[in-house]
Amino acid sequence: MEQCYCKSGLKFSECCEPVLRVLEVPETALALMRSRYSAYCLGDVNYLQATTHDHTWTDEELKFIQDWADNSFWQHLEIVDSSYDMVEFKAYYIFEGKQHLHHEKSTFLKVNDMWKYVDGEIYEDKVEFLRNSACICGSGQKYKRCCATKISK
Repeated sequence: MEQCYCKSGLKFSECCEPVLRVLEVPETALALMRSRYSAYCLGDVNYLQATTHDHTWTDEELKFIQDWADNSFWQHLEIVDSSYDMVEFKAYYIFEGKQHLHHEKSTFLKVNDMWKYVDGEIYEDKVEFLRNSACICGSGQKYKRCCATKISK
């Protein structure tokens, strides 16, 4: 069985899939954050919009987010810290032939027993991997033989 995109160590069918299919409700802000990362991996912008608090996205915003999600190769999710209503994470991905890192400290709000993403403080981190180090995606291969092949020179 396929491991979950959110790198929880669980199978997708036991982790984010029931939440994305609206069969279960995320019990914590961290669970919601993990499911939102999986939604980006799958390009599920409807789920992303539905789990965002008090914000209706314009057609342009939806198109931008859909393009970003669909055209990114999502490599890894790292949870830096979390509390009741906050999750700090790093999401590694390749977009337009370049390695990227999205580092964010997100805040969440529980509304009618449902967690919602409110907003986030974004940090500007630089990401560089050594060619001979283990690939961030978890394949077990060296970076140069794995994800580095997806980067434009």
